[in-house]
Amino acid sequence: ENRVQLGSTGSDTAILGGLGCGANPNAGRAAAEESRDAIADALDLDNTNMVFLTAGMGGGTGTGAAPVVAELCFHAGILTVAVVTKPFFFEGRLRMRLAEEGLQNLKPVVDSLLVVPNQNLFQVANESTTFIDSFKLADDVLLAGVKGITDLMVSPGLINLDFADVQSVMHGMGNAILGTGQAEGEGRAIRAAELALQNPLVHGELDISTAKGLLVNITGGADMTLYEVDQAAQRITQIIKDENANIIFGSAFDVSLSGSIKVSIVATGLDDSSTTATATSTYFNNST
Repeated sequence: ENRVQLGSTGSDTAILGGLGCGANPNAGRAAAEESRDAIADALDLDNTNMVFLTAGMGGGTGTGAAPVVAELCFHAGILTVAVVTKPFFFEGRLRMRLAEEGLQNLKPVVDSLLVVPNQNLFQVANESTTFIDSFKLADDVLLAGVKGITDLMVSPGLINLDFADVQSVMHGMGNAILGTGQAEGEGRAIRAAELALQNPLVHGELDISTAKGLLVNITGGADMTLYEVDQAAQRITQIIKDENANIIFGSAFDVSLSGSIKVSIVATGLDDSSTTATATSTYFNNST
């Protein structure tokens, strides 16, 4: 593992001296600026094609340091994708305002931005969900967002998707949404596609139908039929309004999915519906 302790150079002028940021984004940014060389070395910028940046917005480190790290990658010509969270409402207006400011600083230096509003976790949690489990849900969503993209590139398929496909859909596209749906039984292809589209954590300010780029990956067992692949693909692509949208399709077999079909989508270049609109997230939906 390559880890960089921000703002701790071992010198008398270290910004933080190994301590935290105290929820101060300015301290987080200054610490990252001080550690730019160490960050660049850890990222191996000359030999890296794609970087995923995950952070929690609203505090000091994520809000302040994330744009610095993203800028290093972005200006090095690396495909830079940020998957970040926004605070719960109970964390207060100040933290939410800092998160929004952080997003505005981050957006110009990433190719695609996916935002997970923690408040939307209430749509998938219930009264018995513990506080710890609630934050684990947020972590799982971040993981799902990153894994959903990497699986598209590294999993072999009948119609393969590779880095060039992902780059063509995510480079310089701004707002993005990821979704995954899985279903079995009668009508499984359509239901998997609809679950991928009906993401319970999707931010209401974004409309997937406005996407300018779309990756669709349909995976199933040996029993998956051509008719089902066509059904799932058409259910997703028919909602895209832009006739010139860059739509890339892939399909793969997975023996562990016998009896099931999984549909993954990456939609990018979504229009803002308000001046403060950001991006959104991914969540694994399952239906039986």
